[in-house]
Amino acid sequence: MRRIVFLLRLMAAASCVAMGQSVPNRSIAPSAPTTSSRIEPPRLPLASGQCRGADLSVRQVYDNAAMGGEHLMLYAWRNNSSMPCTLKGYPRYELLDKLGAVRPRGRAINSKQLPGDEALMPAQLMTIAPGTEAWFRVHYNSGGAGYLGKPCPVSRKVKIVAPGTARAFMVKEDISSCGKVEVSAVRSGPVPE
Repeated sequence: MRRIVFLLRLMAAASCVAMGQSVPNRSIAPSAPTTSSRIEPPRLPLASGQCRGADLSVRQVYDNAAMGGEHLMLYAWRNNSSMPCTLKGYPRYELLDKLGAVRPRGRAINSKQLPGDEALMPAQLMTIAPGTEAWFRVHYNSGGAGYLGKPCPVSRKVKIVAPGTARAFMVKEDISSCGKVEVSAVRSGPVPE
């Protein structure tokens, strides 16, 4: 009988140790209090994730028209979230017809250099802080003085999608484009007004 009681106590002690508890009926003398400062984890910069369509809004900043029907439009993406986010690449910019379909030659071509750019400006990773904006430009030709062809088709709406997102922004615009439409990569820095 003593062996059974001994084995039961041994099993109880072994299971307590395995579970990280102290062995019953064993007292540990308290150690002297120590003075230690609280160790805080190092502060790391917040990682910026890819911008989500739900956190963005878009606005047209200006439409500059020049001689010969040249148009240079500027749009800005605003980060409406409370965290920084990133964009890299070219927005999808499409001219729509009355039925909401993309017009022939209505999808913008990605361009590393638009009129007015002094150098090539390829796509780079842009971080947009909360409440701030990144921007892009669109170039097209509406025919202008001396154009003798058929009237250029007019689009009353454009569809804009930020790079790496799926949300489509429908923007009311009156764009009469006679040829190709070009779009720049998203750029950071102050929005040129």
